[in-house]
Amino acid sequence: MTSKKATEKRDASAEVNKRIRGQNRKAGDFEVVDWSGCDGALLQRVIAAVCKRSCAIQFGYTRDGGAYVIRIVGDGEPYNEYVRATEEIDVYLTGLALDFESSDNE
Repeated sequence: MTSKKATEKRDASAEVNKRIRGQNRKAGDFEVVDWSGCDGALLQRVIAAVCKRSCAIQFGYTRDGGAYVIRIVGDGEPYNEYVRATEEIDVYLTGLALDFESSDNE
């Protein structure tokens, strides 16, 4: 079970990484996203980090295909995060991995 201090630390780290990911957004035309274009080793790292914290992760797309959907279950209330086609999915995944890996270092 995750301690309150560990959760607070991860939440603070998540906010920092969320701001960094937000700064990475680019302007552009509508595109359709595709998971096959992201780094497979990075996906593996994210899955391992999330599962190590006794959580689950789901990957999908929005209905229009214009954004990735990442759902985290088991870390409080389930929540979805959306990454648009104009954003770098590998940057988002790196931040997500760091969020969950940082809670291992208590």
